[in-house]
Amino acid sequence: AVVSTQSTGMEGRMKYVGGKELFAHLATCVGDFVKNEGLESTKLRLGFTFSFPMQQTSLCCGRLVRWTKGFENEGVVDEDVAELLNSALKSNESTANIEVVALANDTAGTLVAGALFHPDCHAGLIIGTGTNAAYTEKVRNVAALNGTSTEEDIVINMEWGNFGEHGHLVDLLTKYDIALDQASNNTGKQLYEKMISGMYLGELVRLALLERVATQQLFNSTAPPLLNTENSLDGAIVSNCISDAGCVRELFGGVSEGDVSVVQDVCNAVSNRAARLAAAGVHAIWLKRGEEEFVVAVDGSVFLKHATFADVMRNTLVELGVHC
Repeated sequence: AVVSTQSTGMEGRMKYVGGKELFAHLATCVGDFVKNEGLESTKLRLGFTFSFPMQQTSLCCGRLVRWTKGFENEGVVDEDVAELLNSALKSNESTANIEVVALANDTAGTLVAGALFHPDCHAGLIIGTGTNAAYTEKVRNVAALNGTSTEEDIVINMEWGNFGEHGHLVDLLTKYDIALDQASNNTGKQLYEKMISGMYLGELVRLALLERVATQQLFNSTAPPLLNTENSLDGAIVSNCISDAGCVRELFGGVSEGDVSVVQDVCNAVSNRAARLAAAGVHAIWLKRGEEEFVVAVDGSVFLKHATFADVMRNTLVELGVHC
């Protein structure tokens, strides 16, 4: 049972500080929680969810392969992130009695949480700031294990956000996708994620709106200041514009009804494509598992809070022949 929870926001600057400072910040957040719960002197075992690509070699050991979602902290790539957090915990008086004993990707955690309530849950999906999926696979189908495991099933962290790195999405990329990718700090990487996740939806909308301004289709050919600022729109704004025309007027000032309609159309187009692409990924898991029925556990702000995303995704899966 869940006894207590606490959420802590992270300042944008934390994406760029050194790795030691980043993990010290995480330890401070854990320390705040244990102090609030009066657990400072209690020995605790900690499960660490780390939602970035890593090479995991044991239950509590995993090395970061590369940063995604805009993080650029030095001194972490190729390092064991569980050990980095353990070191930070030991250096903090409030967390000195805490030890990381389990490390998992957030998709694996979502799958396990889903299986707690639905034993036939065989996939976990995150659609939030980033996107990724994990699913259960028969060990005999995993060539990389080469018969070294005695388990029957294994959880595969797909890191599907990086799908497209080898050209498989080239026919689907628009001029806006290409511009966004070229301006990113990981050009050529995480292309599927850049077409789906909340971190990028707003920027795709901004680029599309700017072109419509330039081609005299929007805002009397004069871009509002907000549109001239990179990453000024986020996924929440996109969702709000879809569900509330008043949000469009508030964002861009005195605009015509035609302008409102264009903005909402663009927000819908970008969001619907993202939802349909995510559904295609789930469909691929369904096919890989032999088209059997199973539960998919889904978490993440875009899926849970976006005005239309979840419905479009479900409807797309139905179109693809998956029962929802």
